[in-house]
Amino acid sequence: MRFFKVCGILGIINVENCNPIDQSLLVMMASSMTHRGPDGSGVWVQADGQCGLAHRRLAIVDLSEAGHQPMSTPDERVWLTFNGEIYNYTTLRKDMVARGYSFRSNSDTEVILYLYQEYGELFYEYLDGDFGLGLWDCEKRRLILIRDRAGVKPVYYTYVDGRLIFASEIKAILRYPSIDKSIDLTSFYHYLTFLVVPPPQTLVKGVYKLESASMMTLEPQKGYRPHFVKYWLPIPKVQAHRSFEEFDDELEFLFASSVKKRLMSDVPVGVLFSGGVDSTLNLCSFSKLISPEKVKTFTIGMDNAGSFHDDSTIAREMALRLCSDHHEMRINEADLLAAAEKLALLQDEPVSDPVSVPLYFVTKFAKERGVTVLQAGEGADELFCGYDNYRRFLRHHSFLWQPLSKLPCWLSHIGANILSYSNSPKSRKISDVLVRRAKGQKLFMSSAVAYYEMEKQRILAPELRHAIENLDSFNVVAPYYTKIQNECPNASFLQQLTFIELQLRLPELLLMRADKMAMANSVEVRVPFLDRDLMDFSMRVPDSYKLRNGVAKEPIKKLATKYVSKEDIYRPKTGFGVPIQQWFKGELGDALLDLLAEDFLDSASIFDRRQLEYQLKYGLRTVNEAFQLWVVYNFLVWQKELSCS
Repeated sequence: MRFFKVCGILGIINVENCNPIDQSLLVMMASSMTHRGPDGSGVWVQADGQCGLAHRRLAIVDLSEAGHQPMSTPDERVWLTFNGEIYNYTTLRKDMVARGYSFRSNSDTEVILYLYQEYGELFYEYLDGDFGLGLWDCEKRRLILIRDRAGVKPVYYTYVDGRLIFASEIKAILRYPSIDKSIDLTSFYHYLTFLVVPPPQTLVKGVYKLESASMMTLEPQKGYRPHFVKYWLPIPKVQAHRSFEEFDDELEFLFASSVKKRLMSDVPVGVLFSGGVDSTLNLCSFSKLISPEKVKTFTIGMDNAGSFHDDSTIAREMALRLCSDHHEMRINEADLLAAAEKLALLQDEPVSDPVSVPLYFVTKFAKERGVTVLQAGEGADELFCGYDNYRRFLRHHSFLWQPLSKLPCWLSHIGANILSYSNSPKSRKISDVLVRRAKGQKLFMSSAVAYYEMEKQRILAPELRHAIENLDSFNVVAPYYTKIQNECPNASFLQQLTFIELQLRLPELLLMRADKMAMANSVEVRVPFLDRDLMDFSMRVPDSYKLRNGVAKEPIKKLATKYVSKEDIYRPKTGFGVPIQQWFKGELGDALLDLLAEDFLDSASIFDRRQLEYQLKYGLRTVNEAFQLWVVYNFLVWQKELSCS
């Protein structure tokens, strides 16, 4: 029987002359991640005390000790702490056996160790999976940190007291006795735009996140200065000679293969189910491999939601037709407020997508019903142009942005200044667009933007506004534009948009909300749409294939109609969401005002309270304005937890 491990990893490396690493320190820091690995723990410290590794283990299949971590090669020269799953483990193991390696366990962790011995630093090229890992080579005194291609699993690191510390969660790093918990104001400024801090920074000064598809190496030959390799980029390589029918066949094969890789038939299989196209295709594909009544589906509904409509009714009806073992729970505003501080702590740093709330509750609900692995639909929209926002940006680029390029810069500035005084959210957005056009910037920053530049100036305290007056959040995405233009000079606007989304919003917002909320309940979320081969496939197809007949995500929808009716697939969908616009008009709004009034938070030095009170009282005309307040609320709750820790 093989192992499946979802875990928390931790390591400390002395990169300067320091006291030997204390094993008890590793144990104390790793204990903050017990939720990631409640089934066991392990610690190893090198004899001379230069390196120490720790591990928390959630074993979904086998609880024996054969796959215990940290794990070493038989000669104990190479040690590994690993979080995740390698889906091509079986093939790799056979290859390693053919090359003369003997295995002591059925663990994919051991395969990684032998791959490193065989191929050195290039071992990552052979891994197909979702993972974060830390590998220590005792002989070469080399540390390697790697995060998977899509960014499903997080890795954080910092330097303190002549040491490098890495972990699956920031909270483990913050357990280090002399760590500085100051807020990075530059990161905070960008957080207000992107709902999350862009990599490699975090909201905690001096603590960093490893970017998706990245490897960091530290070794004495380079003075223990970090060396980074970006080992995969979503660069378009369109195969224009192929027909749409050929692409359809390949998509069907690749998705079926992805689902099969992620299936473990000896544990209950769960699907996060909204009744929409992604979750329906997930469910139907799994049901082809095992009987549908063995597949548990989970959805969530909202009470006291006003005019907000969730998909729980549709999900219930679809699950009944597809014969899954369906489970539904409901939450309300009181549930959110009761869990708010806990959710902020679990996030490590604010991941301010309100969908985090239902994700936390529905994964907790699934865990209570014996499900430890859940399939989710993240990635389908990013890879196949599924969001309405994407099509909106495409229209704006053609009919607004390009015509604006003909305006002289001075006229754009005048128009922007006039519109900036408006209380209309739409006018302020147009003002921001005019300013960026005048600066020679690009239209797209992210499909999820909370506060644009001028809006941030309104809500920040005057002192902070002055301290960060030269910042501009477009500078976060400018290097992404440069990179794709260098790699693919003829990249279309949609291809550029996709490139940016796969570097920032997908790994740092969507995948981190899934990881943090699910792992808080010791549940693993798997994402079949982000399979390595499917991601490569999405880079090979033209824009016209993704937007066939002007329909968003048409290839996925067409594939889903092989299982259910067109009416089911092409209807409007809401998905997992939260009625925050309604909730901010009630107790959630009161909770925000209370947080702004708490002196120990020193929020007065960050926010202009009067502006936020005005927005709360008069500015809830649109869902986006409620999203903005959620970004503020989430930060304040997190800041409160940080100050108390």
